[in-house]
Amino acid sequence: MSDYEAIYSQDNPPGPAHGWIQWKGTNVCMDMHCACGAHTHFDGEFFYHFECPVCHAKYAVGQNVKLIPLTPEQAADKTFQLSEVD
Repeated sequence: MSDYEAIYSQDNPPGPAHGWIQWKGTNVCMDMHCACGAHTHFDGEFFYHFECPVCHAKYAVGQNVKLIPLTPEQAADKTFQLSEVD
C-alpha cells in the first residue's frame, strides 16, 4: 500500500451520503479542531497538511465531506446546487 493510500484510506465517512473534495490548490477558509482540544483557523491556498500550533500533531487534510440529510421543513427555504448523475 502506498503512503497516499495508507493515509487517505482513513478518510471515508460512514454511511451512503458524503461528498469528495478535489483539491486544486485554490483558496480555502477552514476551522480545525485538534484531538488535543485546540482549535484554530486557516485562510489561504494549498492547505493539504496541518500542524497543530499547540501540541504539534501533524495531519493530512481529508478529501471527504459529510452530507447531512435535511427534513422537508429544514429544506423549505434553502437554495440547492444540482448536478448531473454520473
